[in-house]
Amino acid sequence: MHSSKLKWAFFSYGHNLGDFTRALETAKGMRASGMDLKFFNHGGIHNHMISEAGLEEEDLFPEITWEQHQIIMDINRYKVKVGTPLPISTKQWIAMAEADLKALDQYKPDGVYAGLNLSCMISVPYAKLPMVTQVPTVNCPAFIEQEMYNMPNTMEKNVLMQKVVPGFIKRKIMKKVLLGDSAKASLTTFNEARKHFGLDPIYNIVNLVKGDVTLLPDLPILSGLKEEDLTEGYYYSAPIFSKMDMPIPKEVNQVFGRPGLNIFCSLGSSGYPETLRLIIKTLREVEGFNVVCSTTSILEPEELGPNTDRFYACKFLPAHLVNEMADVAVLHGGQGTIQTAAWAGTPVVGIGFQAEQQANIDGLVRAKMAERIPIYSVSPKRLIKAVNKVSSKVYKANADIIKNKVRSTDGVKRSVEIMNDFLHSTMN
Repeated sequence: MHSSKLKWAFFSYGHNLGDFTRALETAKGMRASGMDLKFFNHGGIHNHMISEAGLEEEDLFPEITWEQHQIIMDINRYKVKVGTPLPISTKQWIAMAEADLKALDQYKPDGVYAGLNLSCMISVPYAKLPMVTQVPTVNCPAFIEQEMYNMPNTMEKNVLMQKVVPGFIKRKIMKKVLLGDSAKASLTTFNEARKHFGLDPIYNIVNLVKGDVTLLPDLPILSGLKEEDLTEGYYYSAPIFSKMDMPIPKEVNQVFGRPGLNIFCSLGSSGYPETLRLIIKTLREVEGFNVVCSTTSILEPEELGPNTDRFYACKFLPAHLVNEMADVAVLHGGQGTIQTAAWAGTPVVGIGFQAEQQANIDGLVRAKMAERIPIYSVSPKRLIKAVNKVSSKVYKANADIIKNKVRSTDGVKRSVEIMNDFLHSTMN
């Protein structure tokens, strides 16, 4: 490692818990490596955690509102028509990029960590600063080129697509779509703003979230994509997820202290409220199931019914610790939640709401520590069957093998090394 001190600007998408916590953990690791850094964000419900971690931050305006975020989530999950435009006007994109540029000009960083803060995809290339992004492995071109990208269940609108068309044909369709102009319609206002700054348009998600260096907080054993097959400029860092520094509520100890099967449920911040209600209603009705649920921002815990000695719901929990206490985790497949379960060695029942989540669950299915239920097949019967299946000794033994592999890595340390080495190489 070089010793000269570097200065990093960190951006993230503060409404998305997964992206935000990966950025925050990486920033904390960067500070520990002795480098200077400052956080910048255009709004976000999780941003309070930056100052709580003792990091310097600055809020930039205009902000992306919670209402805008909800529409962005629906576009991500294919819950709305393909081609639905992002809910951000050309004027707002330009104003956000101008706010970035002003902040960057004042702070004068050596490099920028952009997370999923999309205004950086305008401002940072314009400022000609080195940019690092951190994205799920499904956004690596090699993953798509090798036809590993399954069609999102939310796009399989009829029985023909769900049951008849073979998977390999659907993967060929996704390859053509994703490496083509799939996001052209959604990115109209974004590209008008890029044009305003003299930049070429971007037509697909892969290119949208690509940095000069793109980190994949993942492992080949989890993603299925070999390290030597990664596209140039893409690097595995190993998993990064938040180990939330909060106490375990006494109710969790009480519920999980009873005889029976301990089940932890979380659909992250992108699952459907109606699916979470169905899951909890089903699990609560089974004698011998002890259920703890983290609702995050999807719904209010009270909406799932009263807490009892066998059921407890609240908004946020230290997922890594609660996972360790559980026999089974029912999850939506977000990278953070899946990797937390892998770290804890907890078998998983996964229900993916978007392609990335399906792929994350499929990684654990290949490792024989999980079962995945397609979103269109979630029913009480299927759910209970899957929970009982993964609660067997075989799934637990496989989960322990993965746990040892994940715990032998340090995603934050590796990310920081790749980032700093990259900047030093640009300076030489």
